[in-house]
Amino acid sequence: MPTDATIDTPLAPGQEAIATRLDRMVGHMAAVSARIAFLGRALDIPLQTPADIQNALECDAACAASRTASRQVRMREELRGLLVMRYDVVVRMARSEQVGAPATRDILLTANDRLLTQGFDAEAPGLNLRPLFDGLDA
Repeated sequence: MPTDATIDTPLAPGQEAIATRLDRMVGHMAAVSARIAFLGRALDIPLQTPADIQNALECDAACAASRTASRQVRMREELRGLLVMRYDVVVRMARSEQVGAPATRDILLTANDRLLTQGFDAEAPGLNLRPLFDGLDA
């Protein structure tokens, strides 16, 4: 994963394409996480723990009661969709022989670090992904 310190270092021809692809993956994951954080805040839905995320994924009485507010329903549906999509992408990348679990962890954490440098709060809903990787060797 290229850092700001290594950006000025010339890359080999094959490495440049890899660095570009990694940067694009980090950017996409940062955009998804930013939208998840925005929706979590707007809907006042905590997303700090796996239980919080599970609650956000399930349509409970609160979700059914909010059917009258169509904007909130759409936002809640988008949030659930983004959470599922992010999970699916992470699982596929982690299982991929081309990427693997350690690189997937680095991509997600770099994306989150990028959001923190852009002013996102470290406690923003859905941004604390580090517990997902506890026990994964570096």
